[in-house]
Amino acid sequence: MVGREDGGENGTPNNIDTAAPVSADEKRQKAKVLLGMEEGSTTTVDADDELLATLGYRPELKREFSYLTVFGQSFGAMGIAPAIAESITFSLGSAGAVGMVWTYFTGCILLIPVALSLGELGSSMPTSGGLGYMNVVGYISIYASTIYGATLILGATASIGSDGAFAATKYMNYGMFAATILLTFVMTCVPSKLLSQLNTFYIFFQSVMVLVTIIALAAATPSEYMNSASFVFSDFQNTGYWPNKPVWVVSGFESSATIAEEASNAARAVPFAMVSSLVTALVTGWGLLIAIAFCMGSNVVGIVTSTLGQPFAAIALQSLGTNGSIALLTFIWLASVCNCSILMVAASRETFAFARDHGLPGSSFLRVVNKAKTPARAVGFVAVVSLLEGLLMLVNTIAINSIFNLAIMGLYFAYCMPLISRLCFKHFTPGVWYMGDTLSYISSAYSVLWMTFIFILLLFPSYPHPNPQEMNYAVVVLGFVLIFCLLYYYLPGFGGKTFFTGPIRTIDDIVADNPMLDQDLEQKIRDERERDSDRVAKEGEMMG
Repeated sequence: MVGREDGGENGTPNNIDTAAPVSADEKRQKAKVLLGMEEGSTTTVDADDELLATLGYRPELKREFSYLTVFGQSFGAMGIAPAIAESITFSLGSAGAVGMVWTYFTGCILLIPVALSLGELGSSMPTSGGLGYMNVVGYISIYASTIYGATLILGATASIGSDGAFAATKYMNYGMFAATILLTFVMTCVPSKLLSQLNTFYIFFQSVMVLVTIIALAAATPSEYMNSASFVFSDFQNTGYWPNKPVWVVSGFESSATIAEEASNAARAVPFAMVSSLVTALVTGWGLLIAIAFCMGSNVVGIVTSTLGQPFAAIALQSLGTNGSIALLTFIWLASVCNCSILMVAASRETFAFARDHGLPGSSFLRVVNKAKTPARAVGFVAVVSLLEGLLMLVNTIAINSIFNLAIMGLYFAYCMPLISRLCFKHFTPGVWYMGDTLSYISSAYSVLWMTFIFILLLFPSYPHPNPQEMNYAVVVLGFVLIFCLLYYYLPGFGGKTFFTGPIRTIDDIVADNPMLDQDLEQKIRDERERDSDRVAKEGEMMG
């Protein structure tokens, strides 16, 4: 309530200025209640929606995710078994078994402060939104790259099943790529309650796949393919073209933030999921990599250059035989599809949140949720953009593999910006997850330095002196995105500069677009003032 109270003879307030203009803040506070609770209802607005409202956003998505299922979003997005199966080609092809094992362990350890700092941001501002184009591009690219990895697993499985007679062309791969996108699109356009249940299943499924893969390799690998401890932990091989040792980049742990508006107790659940999923991935993923390293044989170059086109498939074939490898790879592919579905959830929520702020072309269309409170249009947008990114596989393998780099680069760029802002401007209100001023500052500064270092490494090509076919196309795609952003923002008369002013307070937006609601809010506020004025007057008379 905003007004003026004057003291009576006994110093008791006895007058409220009921004629004072109704402020925008009064309307906003009243709108929070009316938009979160129907007139006459006895329920109250929960703490999550109240916190969201303080950031200016009206609750539009259903809160169906618990602590466990928010953890499932992060852990499932990391997709330990399928992610490792799809990406060991990079570490094996650069530093052999030792590089594969130790860079993963080191990378996870060095990411823990990053998870803690991002958790602070997620606790302070638990919304689905990220930092604009880079966040959207990052999540869509990581989804597309994982779809591509699943495509290679499926193609290798078919090749094993045909005794090498089947060899997928780049056009066949694109067909499988598109079909997998369609499958995950259907899996993602479901109500939040079902997504929450699926996340619980994904925790179980991904964990079982790690254990099954470790046990299967350890039990079935012939003795001639078993390696010594020194081969796994200390005998470094530079199997790449650079003298540098590789850095394994782990991602997905932060995706819990993308479902913050669908989570209960989001200010605690989101940071908890980030840190706990990363630590869990450190233990389970490192164990899986050690098992692979012990059971892969010593011909690293032969595995990387296998005609199957997929190093893990080659390892599975020599360890488990035809039938065993087909069975394992089929379940790895299914786990990868689940992984892709979770990443599509994350990418679509980022798209929805940025469109809600009017940041994308066609935002008024993309920001709409369906009757099930699911941003299905944003899911469709993610699918279309991913299909376009997938066209890079028609260029060559190096071009499509650059999408892996682009995914991490986009996300790290987006994560660095709010951390740099809080370090430089110190306009930060901590949430319930906070390390204290000193540790928080150190962790944030470290996180910016580490992610900047990784960003620079990911700009490097695979070869020291690349030709056009060997270059890192992530630079090209990233450059296109940056140029598009600048042109779209500064385009005279139509660009984002003419309408984009930063995050939109959707509560204010709704009030401004609904004159009847605006009048209703003002009338309710004045009625409350009259009642308060009468009450104060009666209290003054009684005391007099």
